[in-house]
Amino acid sequence: PMCGKLFDANPFCSYFMRNQEFLLLPAEELHKLLASDDVNVPDEETIFHALMMWVKYDMQRRCNDLSMLLAFIRLPLLPPQVIVCDAVLINDLECQKLILEAMKYHLLPERRTLMQSPRTKPRKSTVGTLYAVGGMDNNKGATTIEKYDLRTNLWIQAGMMNGRRLQFGVAVIEDKLFVIGGRDGLKTLNTVECYNPKTKTWTVLPPMSTHRHGLGKISYFLDAIFRTFIDSENVC
Repeated sequence: PMCGKLFDANPFCSYFMRNQEFLLLPAEELHKLLASDDVNVPDEETIFHALMMWVKYDMQRRCNDLSMLLAFIRLPLLPPQVIVCDAVLINDLECQKLILEAMKYHLLPERRTLMQSPRTKPRKSTVGTLYAVGGMDNNKGATTIEKYDLRTNLWIQAGMMNGRRLQFGVAVIEDKLFVIGGRDGLKTLNTVECYNPKTKTWTVLPPMSTHRHGLGKISYFLDAIFRTFIDSENVC
């Protein structure tokens, strides 16, 4: 159906979900959309609010379909305050069971491996993007940035580095890539650069006081970057 194609392919599906066409979908068609891993949305909360909007558009008739449709929302992946904020859900016994399942997922993180289900699996568009930055290639040093899109199952070129860089560290902070230290093939670097994937631009940041390469891990916490370095000479 055309509505299904629109929902899956349109990057502005949040607009589509506010559209009259979406609000008039029969429950059977909405069920197909909610069950899809390929729905193009920024987060699961967007789909949840769309479902509630659809139900409230014709509350008297659609309340009977609510629990069936809610079962296709990944409730455990929603913020807890979103899950329990709607009286329509609390007044339905089957919805209460789904809410309880989601709350257990939040309250017992140590048991999440035992709670896996289709509702704990993120949709493809919400898991982010995997980037491959620089490193070694057949020419002894790549300068490309590539990204993998889970929805399309494709790698595409996302940008270029300012120069060859090996054995460096990468951190992601506020949707930007921070490239730190490494080697350019001749010497160890102390330079730090920031790449914005949206604008495809680089910003040079203040250099580190120490030249470093062979970075094993970079963590972001409270506006500070804590570095764990691996001395490649001591690694078996």
